[in-house]
Amino acid sequence: MKKAVAIPSSALVNETDDKIKAYKVWQIARAAAIFKIEMIYIYKDPRKNETEYIKEILEYLETPQYLRKYLIPLKQSLRFAGLLPPLSIPSHRPKHLKVGELREGVVRKVGPDGTSWVDIGLNALAAMKASKPVGARVTVRVCSKKPLVVEESEPEEYWGYKVKKARLKDLVGKSVILSRRGERISTQNKEKLRKPVLLFGSPVEGVVEIAEKLGIKIPESIPVINTIPDQGTETVRLEEAIISTLAVMNVMVW
Repeated sequence: MKKAVAIPSSALVNETDDKIKAYKVWQIARAAAIFKIEMIYIYKDPRKNETEYIKEILEYLETPQYLRKYLIPLKQSLRFAGLLPPLSIPSHRPKHLKVGELREGVVRKVGPDGTSWVDIGLNALAAMKASKPVGARVTVRVCSKKPLVVEESEPEEYWGYKVKKARLKDLVGKSVILSRRGERISTQNKEKLRKPVLLFGSPVEGVVEIAEKLGIKIPESIPVINTIPDQGTETVRLEEAIISTLAVMNVMVW
């Protein structure tokens, strides 16, 4: 089962400091990477819409460091992103190269014979016998080091997450809703959790409240689960709820 989480565009509604906002997005990205989340959906909450900012930081963090200068333009919103710790996921390879390993690359130029020349984070470009446009991001396998030759490939291990905008009404039917008002998680109800998307509310409102503002009715058949019963604090922050829930899911369901 592919794993996905959905967060609202108001995920940072309580934060005003840009450095803290960036760090909170990193916490979400790091939790997603630890537990091998493959998709992060961002749905619009009328209270605050920072979809683009959250998406840009998440995508920046997922991109290997050596590709960022080609794939991610300089933006004011990313001015603190470079200070964030790396995710250290398998696609973020070091410069030490091994034949047979997979790496992420970007096509820098295309030769007259159709050969694509790919930057895979080394001093030299790698030749790839596949026609790809300049600027395309590709996953490749290293065929040889001298000469440096690669081929397109598909990773078999966890490789990172994608980020996608979504509408709440499109997510509800395939989600588990996480809420402190939900049913306490247990071995008896863990089968209810076998849904592709874990749906989180904002720091100030739950999914049900956000849905009501949008005129969306939550069907009674949708599981609403509390993964942090008997919490000792008045509230649980979104980034805390995400990592706590993913840890529980990792043991009980996945």
